[in-house]
Amino acid sequence: MTMSEQAVNTLAAEPATAGQGTSAKRQLFRLLKEALFFCFLYCGYVQVRDFLLACLGRSRAVVLYYHRIGEADTLTRSPQQFREDLAYLRRKYECLNLRELSERLSSNKPLRKRLAVVTFDDGYRDNFTTAAPLLNESGISATFFVSTGFVGTERKFFHDLRALTEAADDNESTRFPKLTWDDLREMQAMGFEIGSHTVNHTNMGQSAAATVEYEITESLKMLQAELGEQASAFSFPWGKPEDISDFAVDVVKQTGYYAAVSAYGGVNSRGENLFRIRRLDVGNGQLSRLAIQARVAGFDPDFFRLKRKNRKL
Repeated sequence: MTMSEQAVNTLAAEPATAGQGTSAKRQLFRLLKEALFFCFLYCGYVQVRDFLLACLGRSRAVVLYYHRIGEADTLTRSPQQFREDLAYLRRKYECLNLRELSERLSSNKPLRKRLAVVTFDDGYRDNFTTAAPLLNESGISATFFVSTGFVGTERKFFHDLRALTEAADDNESTRFPKLTWDDLREMQAMGFEIGSHTVNHTNMGQSAAATVEYEITESLKMLQAELGEQASAFSFPWGKPEDISDFAVDVVKQTGYYAAVSAYGGVNSRGENLFRIRRLDVGNGQLSRLAIQARVAGFDPDFFRLKRKNRKL
């Protein structure tokens, strides 16, 4: 083998070596994160904190949100992951729906148990075909927030259009079918709560007043026309602080919703503002079981960074 051939072979091997090094670093980083989550969960801090909060009557109430149950991605937990999430919640929390939680928070009575609420946003059909049976199997209720203008249609959310563009196809795995009104009626008959996520999944912090009023009031009218008169809650699309204007919150109250939820992290306790209920994102299928459990138990650095910037949260 000549020196030039040796040089070519060496250069050809370098990318593989570099790739192996990057993979090893990622694996090490993943293991370090898992160790951190494990330490947070089992070092004793969570147990002592929750005991003291229970003694004070201010136990934590966590409201969790998902989008889809299916093939795991950043918006989708797999059925097995979701089953594991529910089993964890049953072991560690008293599970209820958002209406029941709101009644407890507003009563201002001492909270002696950790509480958990499962919610879903948008209105994907796998909420009915996959999530609802798993919830029933576990004996856990849930609240489903739907964008009423998408129900029973083939319309696609902006985030799904982006996913389709990246996938460069339109097969069943990326089509994301929506719930129908018949699905929602059956889910309601099963005991699940149905709430509003606007008509068109519109950002309530970046829209004109007339649009905000339409999206909030019309979605409730559509829910009541299809599902009957019922107490309903509202979920802000995107749900970050900049997506929730004071004007929109006032419209939600005046329209007759009993509560509204955000999506920027944090937990709740007695005396909470029912129109600023905090929720945790646990619907990322790329997060491990320990990562989800740590997040539910309070390992939420993104929220604490946000809170430092916005003291009103």
